[in-house]
Formats: sequence, structure tokens, C-alpha cells
Amino acid sequence: MNLAILHYHLNRGGVTQVIINQLRALSTAIRMEAPWRIAIVSSGRRADWPQEISEQLAPIRLRLIDIPAIDYESEHAAPPQELARQVREGLHQCGFAPDDTILHVHNHSLGKNLSLPGALRLLAQDGFRLLLQIHDFAEDYRPSGYARMLAALPWMAPEGAGDLGAVLYPQAKHIHYATLNRRDWSVLLESGVPASQLHLLPNPVPETNQPISAAAARLHLAEVRGVPVDRLFVLYPVRGIRRKNLGEMLLWSAVTNLKSYFGCTLAPLNPSEKPAYLRWKQLAAELGLPCHFELGTSPGMRLSDLMAAADLILTTSVTEGFGMVFLEPWLAGRALVGRDLPEITQDFVAAGLRFAGLHPELRVPLDWIDRREFQDLLEDLYADCLRSFGCSVPSPALLTGQIEGLLAGDTVDFAWLDSTRQMRVIGRAHDTPSDRRRLRDLNPWFEWALSPLNDATRDAIGRNATAVRHSYSLDACGRQLRDVYRNVRTSPRHEPLESPRNAGHILASFLEFSRFRPIRVST
Repeated sequence: MNLAILHYHLNRGGVTQVIINQLRALSTAIRMEAPWRIAIVSSGRRADWPQEISEQLAPIRLRLIDIPAIDYESEHAAPPQELARQVREGLHQCGFAPDDTILHVHNHSLGKNLSLPGALRLLAQDGFRLLLQIHDFAEDYRPSGYARMLAALPWMAPEGAGDLGAVLYPQAKHIHYATLNRRDWSVLLESGVPASQLHLLPNPVPETNQPISAAAARLHLAEVRGVPVDRLFVLYPVRGIRRKNLGEMLLWSAVTNLKSYFGCTLAPLNPSEKPAYLRWKQLAAELGLPCHFELGTSPGMRLSDLMAAADLILTTSVTEGFGMVFLEPWLAGRALVGRDLPEITQDFVAAGLRFAGLHPELRVPLDWIDRREFQDLLEDLYADCLRSFGCSVPSPALLTGQIEGLLAGDTVDFAWLDSTRQMRVIGRAHDTPSDRRRLRDLNPWFEWALSPLNDATRDAIGRNATAVRHSYSLDACGRQLRDVYRNVRTSPRHEPLESPRNAGHILASFLEFSRFRPIRVST
């Protein structure tokens, strides 16, 4: 079996960590088989890439192929035909031919490299079997990447593939797709990807590194960041981009009346994400909230040490592609509290996990904001967002009706507020005891979530850890990945490429008003 794994770069984190975990998972699944030849094709950027990994994957013969034109758009940009030629040549030098090679490509359709989708079409026409694994969709409220692809469509598809859906999601029996969750799987199925060419590939969840003891971790955290050892410490292990909804972490801190310490781990890298992140840091400082930022850069503290130091793990994200935060805490012996995302956690619940500390909404009084002004803001933001995707805006009556339905009661979910209104709510909770009490009355699960660890919680941690190990361990995910590759390998080749029969369903599904959140699109 020849396998080529393609991604823009191999820098630490994100998809790179998924690739590392998949390699380790696959090596456990094929340890009794003849060695597989695997090439990782990337731009050559690989900061913190574990050089020792080749020696750790006994049944795998690993090679790295550097093609600068695969990177995010840069001075190395090349037209699709040239990028396809470079990939073809790089694989040929390794002895990888179209008839015996699977190309496993991660996140090809985000608009990060406008040449890549067209190059993949050309490689599929050469006869390479493709497995296109989609971690994130440009259609999922990522208008900048989608707009770039729309504008560059003639250049992306020089052979005249037609619309953007045909370029991003080509159909043929030797082109397969993989998603991280059942939601995305269903979206692609409804768009026209045949079930036989559509696979569910959840991310492997490896065991946590052996940390120092909880007591030692707390002492070190107190020394390097000033978090008292005698206060409840709640960790949000996240890079602070907008969709992670950091304002909700600050609200938790305000509602607990400064009695608990909260912290997130990393700052955003994307320049477009930094202004919002810095505003949350500034607000926390102005209000004197016991919230710490960038704990992941603390000297001598790994993520596993921070998890050991934490009493609880928090999540407040409004959307996820996979949601490692819903799985990792249990393996570290910690309970999870915060915001539930049923469209994501439904997969985990089906695997046996239970999330007693999560709730899908955090209700705040509507009389704390100007309802009419907020309704107008939602109408304007949502309409602007649709236009940025090249979509028509619903009739005023329809859009107004949807928003009025959202605001029909006396409360609204905090996640629906724009950052300015979120800041107002946080300020009220911080300044006024009666407002704090009102929020706790509206969200009684606050008190339960922050209650001391008891026998029932310990039992839940143990049961959830067992469920994670059963369904998402390296061993379980390795067998699943191996079987997907075997399925792709038997696909007939040289079938003409077609368009999805309903590619517009992908954009329509993700841009439903019910999935809109102002904090995702406003800066």
C-alpha cells in the first residue's frame, strides 16, 4: 500500500497533530502486516515536527516530500496544472504511481490555497485515488475564504469545471470523502456524495502524557502565574479565536463573584482573530476578573500539567469541527462543564459518554439589552454575511420572523449576543449582586457545575474515560482508518469526474439562521 498524506504544512498543532495521531493509530492497526510506504507531502514548513516519529512507526516506512507551492497562498503560488505536476513528480520520485497510491488530503476546500482543489481534480483524472478529509468547511461562516474561491473560480478550474461545488467536491468512484462528525457526514450525503464513498473518521484521542501530581502542578501554577492553590481553578484548553466564545468564560468568572479562577491556554495566531481576543483580555483586566490568558506558554507547564492543576475543564465554544475538549478531560481524570453543542456531542453520546455538566444555552435577561436595537443588528449582520457568500437575503418578513422567534421570550442565549452586548452583561454581573443572583436563578446548573467533586462525579469521569478509550483510542481509530484505506484502494479508477447533484445544499445547511452567531463574523 502506498499512501500519500497531503497538508499545507506540518507546524505544531491543529491538523498536524491529527496527522501524527493518525499515523500512530494506523501503526497499531497494521503492526502484523507487511510495511506500508507513506509519504507526507507538505510545503516544507514543520516547526516542532517530531523528528523521532519515523522510528516509532515500526510497520510504516515514512518519507517527507517538500513542495513549497502547497503552502498557504504565498510567493510560491502556482497554477493548478503546475501544482499537480509538482505533486505528481514528487510522488514519482518515491515510486508512488497513480494505480497504487491513495492521496489522503486534509482540508483542501477552505480557500487557503486556491490552486489545490484544481490540482486534485487533475490528479484524480490521472487515476490517483483520493480521500478528501474535511475538518472545516469554508461554507461554515468563513466568508473570506469562500469569497476568495468564488472570485478565483475560472483560475481554479482551468478545464471549465463549472460552479464552485464542482471544483471543491468532485464526484467519481475513486474519490472518497471523510468527515469528523455525523453532522458533516449528513450534509455531504444530502449534497450528493454516495454513502459508499463517504466515511466517518473521528480524531484519535491518545492517552495524556503522564503529568506531575495535581498538588505539584497547582504549586507550580501558583509560582509562575499566581493562581492560588486554595481556589477552584477552571481551565479552558483553547486557542482564543472568536468561535471559542471567550466572553462566556469571563461571564462565568463574574457570576462566581471572583471566587474561582479561570484560564485559557493559547492566543490566536491568525491576525484577524487577535483584535477580539485582546478586547477580552482588556475587559478582564479592567474588571479585575481572575482570568488568566496564555497559560499554555507558562514556563515548565505542558498541557497535561495544566489539566492536572485544574479542578474542572470548561468549554464555551459555539461551534466545533470535532470537539477534542469533549473527550480529553475524562482521560485526565477531570470533569467537563460549560456549553453543550448537541450537533457535535450527539456522536459522543451515541458512544456512551454523558455530559451532566454541559448545557446548550446560557440564558440572560432580554431587558438588559435594547430588544429593537439588537433585532436590527441581527438583521444587518446576517444579511451582510449572506451577501459575503454571494447568497440572496431572505425577504424582510421572513428574516424578521426568524429573529422575532429567537427573541420571543424574556431571555436570550448569551452566545447570540454580539461582543459589545456580551461585555455589557459581564459588566452587570460583575458590578451588581442582584444581577448575579438573577443569572444564577436563570441558569441553576451553574451551581451544580461548580460544586465540589463527589462520588457521582468521580463515577461519571470513570465511565466517560472508558467510553473514550473504547471508541476513540489510537487502537480503535487505527482499525477504522485502515479499513477506510482498504475501501478506497479497491475503488475503480478512470471514471469521468462529475459534479455533486446538490452542491448548494452544503452552503444552505451551514448558513441556516439557527447556526448564525454574531461573534463568529464580527471583528
